[in-house]
Amino acid sequence: MSERKTVNLQTIFLGLSVVPISIIVFLLGIQIGQSQETPEETEQTEQKVSVDADDDPYLGSLDAPITVIEFSDYQCPFCRSFYNETLPEIKKNFIDKGLVRFVYRDLPLTQLGHKDSLPAANAAECARLQGGDEIYFAYHDKIFQGQNELGNGVVPIPAESLSAYAKELNLDMEEWSTCQDSLKFESEIKNDAAVAYDNHMNGTPSFVINGQVVVGAQPYNIFEQIFNNLLN
Repeated sequence: MSERKTVNLQTIFLGLSVVPISIIVFLLGIQIGQSQETPEETEQTEQKVSVDADDDPYLGSLDAPITVIEFSDYQCPFCRSFYNETLPEIKKNFIDKGLVRFVYRDLPLTQLGHKDSLPAANAAECARLQGGDEIYFAYHDKIFQGQNELGNGVVPIPAESLSAYAKELNLDMEEWSTCQDSLKFESEIKNDAAVAYDNHMNGTPSFVINGQVVVGAQPYNIFEQIFNNLLN
């Protein structure tokens, strides 16, 4: 119980920039997943963890001096905020310059009613099975962009959309559908989530930056400061 309270207090300190699992989905009648508050402040936590990239998809160079591991949920509005506002700047200024390797790991918050998050994660892995990390991230982008078209907060990810994204990427639809219908990667996705929980990361997005935990959809300047400190 004390551990959960600690996580929640940290989440509050970070400006409600995370969707925490350990609180009730509705608080005073307001759905947490629909909150659009912008995080105002954060620092790296003092928590140091040993989390590796496993065999999960990544952007950037394998030899980059900084590894960022994001634990994310495709239905989380804060993860989408990070995707829209922060990741493009990190990619341009650090990933594309060989300074950061960016790894994506799954943390579907099904406990918060994000029922489409696990099927979406599986769908992206099924795409990767055919085209590697490049196709994975192309599919990843389509999931978040599709939600942008549906509105703010937690929005559905229809199965029809997941299939349409696969077609748009010219995947073998029979192979992709077989993989998706069987949830081929469910155990791998749940393993990612277990790693996050074991290291006290109970909300999304959460990041491990060279072993240091950063919680929340923080603005670009926070990541820039952390990266520059590591590089210097």
